[in-house]
Amino acid sequence: MKKWKKEININVPIEFAWTYFYGDIEKKKKIFPKVVGEEYIKQTESVIGSVIRQMYQNGSLTEQYEITIEKYKDEPNDKMIQEHFLLNDRFRMTIDYELQKEDDTTTKFIYTSINKPKNPLFSVFQLFGSDEVIVNFMNRTKETIEAAYKKTTAL
Repeated sequence: MKKWKKEININVPIEFAWTYFYGDIEKKKKIFPKVVGEEYIKQTESVIGSVIRQMYQNGSLTEQYEITIEKYKDEPNDKMIQEHFLLNDRFRMTIDYELQKEDDTTTKFIYTSINKPKNPLFSVFQLFGSDEVIVNFMNRTKETIEAAYKKTTAL
């Protein structure tokens, strides 16, 4: 099992940032550029337990994952969604996207990822894993959301 946890401040209000993680697929695609679509397989009233089929472009291949929402919180100062899925039929992934209101114009984004291989032999490969992909994702997310917010405030 490998666990990563990273935090970064995004200079936008929490409600503006939240739409990039939940509810607006076009905005979600901006921070997850390989995501090409999503459709609900099962949708619950509480969101928890909902299952989403996510289509993901990987080179010339379009892959599909069934994402189950394990946790969900949508409060004024604290928002979180936890997704669970099987990656490439090899790794059980649990990913938390959490947003915390720092003030009216700053949101703390906390990313937590737990990666459990289905086969214990894959654990050896995780020893050499780097957080570079996560750091790049966090920085791209910050830049994308802040740039979009600047466009809305410039109008």
